Amino acid sequence: MKRKHMLYDRQKTLDFDAPPSAEVQHIAEKTSEPPPANQEKKASPLLRPDRQIVYAEENHYRWPDANLLHDHDTITVDRIVDDIDGPAHRFVITRGDTVEAYMSHGNFHVGEVIGISHARQEVRVAWDQTLEKGGWFHVGRIYPAAEPKAERPRHGQPLSKVLAAVNHANGTGQTEADRVPVAGVNPEQVLEFLNARPGKEFTTGDLRHEFGAPYYDPEHPLDNPVHKVLRELRDAKTINVIEPSWGEPRFSALPAAAPAPALTLYTFDDFKKFHAEFSKGPVPFETYQAEFQRLWDSQDSVKAELIARFKAKELTVLAGRMRGYVRSGQTKEKSAASIVRGMLNYFVLDNSVSYSPFSGETYESALKKKVEALTAGEYYRHFEKKQEESLAKEAALADPQNLADFRLVIETKGEDGLTDEQLSRYDALRADLQRDLRAQQTATSTVQRFQADELQSLSFVRKEGYHDKRLCPLYIVQLESRVEREAFNELNRKAKQLGGWYSSFKKSDAGFQFLEKDQADRFCELLAGDVDRSDVLEARKERQELSAAESLHELATNLMERAEETIERSNDSLQNTARRADIQAGVRGQAYADQAMSRTIHSLAEALSRGEAKYLDGIRHRTQLQTLDTVLSLAKWKRIRAVKQQDKESTYGHGRRQDRIEEEPISLATVRFVEFPYPTLYRRNLEDAIARGRNTSGVKKSAETLKRYLSEKSADYVEFSREYELNALFDFVDRAKAQGIDVERIAGASENYKRLVRANITSLPELRAALREYLEHRAERRGDDPVQIAERELIGKDLPGFYPTPRPVIDRMLELADIEAQHKVLEPSCGKGDILDALKEECPDIELVAIERNWTMEDVLSAKGHAVEFSDFLEHAGSYDRIVMNPPFENGQDIDHVRHAYSLLRPGGRLVSVVCEGPFFRSDKKASEFRQWLEALDSDSEQLPADAFQGRDAFRETGVRTRLLTINKEEHA
Repeated sequence: MKRKHMLYDRQKTLDFDAPPSAEVQHIAEKTSEPPPANQEKKASPLLRPDRQIVYAEENHYRWPDANLLHDHDTITVDRIVDDIDGPAHRFVITRGDTVEAYMSHGNFHVGEVIGISHARQEVRVAWDQTLEKGGWFHVGRIYPAAEPKAERPRHGQPLSKVLAAVNHANGTGQTEADRVPVAGVNPEQVLEFLNARPGKEFTTGDLRHEFGAPYYDPEHPLDNPVHKVLRELRDAKTINVIEPSWGEPRFSALPAAAPAPALTLYTFDDFKKFHAEFSKGPVPFETYQAEFQRLWDSQDSVKAELIARFKAKELTVLAGRMRGYVRSGQTKEKSAASIVRGMLNYFVLDNSVSYSPFSGETYESALKKKVEALTAGEYYRHFEKKQEESLAKEAALADPQNLADFRLVIETKGEDGLTDEQLSRYDALRADLQRDLRAQQTATSTVQRFQADELQSLSFVRKEGYHDKRLCPLYIVQLESRVEREAFNELNRKAKQLGGWYSSFKKSDAGFQFLEKDQADRFCELLAGDVDRSDVLEARKERQELSAAESLHELATNLMERAEETIERSNDSLQNTARRADIQAGVRGQAYADQAMSRTIHSLAEALSRGEAKYLDGIRHRTQLQTLDTVLSLAKWKRIRAVKQQDKESTYGHGRRQDRIEEEPISLATVRFVEFPYPTLYRRNLEDAIARGRNTSGVKKSAETLKRYLSEKSADYVEFSREYELNALFDFVDRAKAQGIDVERIAGASENYKRLVRANITSLPELRAALREYLEHRAERRGDDPVQIAERELIGKDLPGFYPTPRPVIDRMLELADIEAQHKVLEPSCGKGDILDALKEECPDIELVAIERNWTMEDVLSAKGHAVEFSDFLEHAGSYDRIVMNPPFENGQDIDHVRHAYSLLRPGGRLVSVVCEGPFFRSDKKASEFRQWLEALDSDSEQLPADAFQGRDAFRETGVRTRLLTINKEEHA
């Protein structure tokens, strides 16, 4: 039996310098080296002045267009801030250049540019002679480096230059295909060549040149024969390989056996130094092996060093950092042994060691065997794999696609780090998974064969019949003999699972009836084995959705009809006071909400009938949609509260942002703040109900269970979200209701949760996915017309002289005015615009001017779309063909308005005005002069009914007697 120890990823978790806590701060001072002093960095001169261009213009937007400098073999990058290699400048990258490629913090590789991609803004860099090591880097990760002094083959030379040189030497027509590869290189040849030159080191390029191997082809990097041979010899450890951190690997023959060097004892500081280098990337394989061997051989001395150097508490902290065994009060010897074991574990690359203790094998011996069995190829492939995993992690963080990617993003950034689109995708993935699991648990697509012993020898008789109501054929399966009730129940149950039923309405056709012949055949096949019913389940689901769609359409139609009737009755009702207007506004508001719900239900029902409602397929009732609206409304207010909590440095603008969000319609941005409506109850109410239940027969046990769960919670408002808590709560409510205990408040707090569960929405991801689908069907409430709303605000206000003209009076005024299309018409006291409305309706082509003094009317007039001059009419000057007006009556103002209006009439013009009866019978000087003035003019008047400004047609009633005055202005010769 083997045991497998899984280790932590020590390359990431070891931190010798961070103190564990304030009380052991002194430990950090002894277990970590002081950080280097901060020194001011000064920009060094340009490394490659032949490739780096410094412009006089500081603003890089004024530099020459970089695209003009590009050709097939060059690419440029602008460094617009002072950099480590000089001031702001432009770096020109050319194939064959020596550059530094940024790998990670403090980790660079020097290599040669062998490829350029303008489309991706990347260059390909190789840093060994075989060109096996390297990769594509964005130009922003490339730094200039000094050219090497020694000349070597220029693998990065442009292909065009290579071919040009060949054509110059051998004539034109040479292409890439004309290079002839050299075959026949084998390991024996290479070993013979190296052994003939002991102590001399060769690069891959040297050996390729010696054996005449072909030019390196980036498209086929493994086709080089020398490359293949060297890799085989390296893996077989038959040649000496020197792979420095920088530069190209070198090869030589293995030297003759030499005496083993004197052992240098390993120290804890040596390990810390190795850890610092190893955590940045792979050190040379020989260094890795040597470090492990030195540590293995120095275990006792390292333990002794640790015991002598640190106190017991310090060793305990170090052991914890090394993920070793830690127990309070353990001895220094055990802590030191745990630390050393952790140091050895650090060399296990895959973090696992398997060993068999029953065969006498120890963990340490298995670890040593595993580390020593590691080849150079496996070592470097491990880090290549880690780099690939790192790149895959970066890709997943940037654009998660599956649940694993999303879990990684959430672990790294939290759910708030997801965009709205990513959160939508994440919810859909989780909702689909939960629904699939639930479907597997609730319904099977297979009907098992008959289980009852009595049915094993049963035989059926098949016949065809006819369904008189559905007017379609029937396929009937009859029994040849009677069976017991238990067996019949199994037959009946499985017939229903296949879409059939039992009927004995007609004695001759008594049996299990099916609408499809295939279903009847499968029912008979249950005698021999299981049968599939996937099509039956799918057809049943379609029937259920169609039936639900029909019911919802009918519900929506009835709801719309009732709402329209309510709105019509409300508009016809008397609303002459502010209280009456507000009451009717509320009545219409509910009716408008019902209309919006009706349109929503129609849209959802249509989607159900087409099978397009994915997460709303369980909606069957209006109350379920109302619950979704409630959840969205609560989410909107939660979003507003979140706005209040953000931007802690300043509260400036919070109110404006809050108002803006409150005015916005509910949208996808609101769904992020949704919470699942689990039952939330006030503790005191729940405790009172439990106390009554503990003294009531039939409720005692469930009350005790609920009390136990309640004791685990401390908040005043208790949320029940776990399945066992919900089951206990609902069981208590059902039993309490049956015994007459008042639990209506508790039951009401659970209604929204139960409605969603009945709609097949059981979790937060499903709820958010359903709400995003619901927003596509959700209709907005339309509400009262803006004009109606603005006019309602005028009811009850103190507005002297404001008595709008009823429509019957306006119709008579327009009849007397005889307005034609070419006329310029004035309405000098337009009020809320009733006369203007009639003028636009009856005479749409006229030039109309309106004047009103009271700014209170602005909202109404703007809502109606009237352009009005807000000023005092008595100061107005102009010339008009027709003037229609209803001036204020108080203090003889109507006389002043009429006389001033007459002065604005053009010759041949006409004025029609509502005036009160006072000027026609009063004996005061102003009234007498007005009557005399009218007698000298072409004027006429007619009395209006006593109730002209009263009743349903009057917006604001008055009992003042009125008449219509008509004055014509004579034509001048």
